[in-house]
Parts: sequence; structure tokens; C-alpha cells
Amino acid sequence: MAAMRPHVSHEPSLTIVEPGEPSLIQRRDPDAWHILFEREMPAIYRYTLSRLGNPGEAEDATSQVFEEAWKHADSFHDVGLPARAWLFGIARHIVGTHRRRWAGRPPQVALEAFDGSASDPALDPQLIDLARSIARLDRSHAEVISLRFIHGLSLQEAAAVLGTSVDGVKGRQARALAELRRWLGPGE
Repeated sequence: MAAMRPHVSHEPSLTIVEPGEPSLIQRRDPDAWHILFEREMPAIYRYTLSRLGNPGEAEDATSQVFEEAWKHADSFHDVGLPARAWLFGIARHIVGTHRRRWAGRPPQVALEAFDGSASDPALDPQLIDLARSIARLDRSHAEVISLRFIHGLSLQEAAAVLGTSVDGVKGRQARALAELRRWLGPGE
């Protein structure tokens, strides 16, 4: 269960709000958007690929996430969370639209999203084992575990993405972890 610790990025956060001024995202500052894209695009792509299971669809969905973010930048409100929570929320909505369009076809978690360079800490081999176990979970449980432990979102970020409270995330996470423990057994 060592792989159950959330992945934490040690990269510096992009300061998107200056005190008393509109955010750089809302003003569509090109430098801020470039940094945001460079930093968050790989994680958004892995998320869309893990949920859609098709690299082409995942690329389209990832592009759509940033297009929608740009179009609706004025709706971004700093609530003390990194912009990545806002982007993951957009990604979740877009993935849901794609999944409804291709009802039943894509898997809940695609393992291909976690194959890659060993130098990428987000692609730790233990995460592949975790992804295999997550694929067996109920969709809502798989989603919260994926956001928290594979994509490294905090409780607050996951709550914002899922449109629920931190306590709601904690409850869903606890039930999902209990289910995973039952499958994996006490010695694993």
C-alpha cells in the first residue's frame, strides 16, 4: 500500500493572482498560460487517457480542456487552490461528454496512461499495479482514487473537481481504499 500516498509535485506553483488585481488567467496573460500549459498538460493528458483509453481521443480531449479554459478564463475564480484543480474539473466534464458519446466503449482506467519513461515520477511502476486494481473499482471510487493517488490532487482539489465537499471525498476515498484492501489482502 506504499503506492497509496498521493503523488506530490515539488514544482513551484504559478502565482496567478496578484493582490487586488484580476488573475493572470482571467486577463489571459500569454506567459502565464504558457507556463500553465507546459506544467499541467502532461497530467491532464494522462488523466484523459486513463479515462478514455484511446490516445487520439485523449489528445483531442486534452486540447479541448485548454481551449475551454481559454474561452472561459473569465469564469476562473481564485479560491485558494492551484489552477490545476480548475483544469481537472474541465477535463472531468469533457471526459464525461466523450464517454457518453461512446457509451460503454472506453475502460474506466487505461493502463497505457501509466506506461512511459521511468524518469517520470508520475509513471512509477507501483502506479501501474495500483491502476490495475483501480480498474476493478466502481466508477466513482475509481475516479476519486485516480485523482488523489495517481494524479496527485489534494483533498481540496479533488473536491473542487468532483463538485463535492472535502468530507465527501474522504468518505468515497475511505470506501474505495477499504475495497482495495479486501482485494489485495492483508499481506500485500
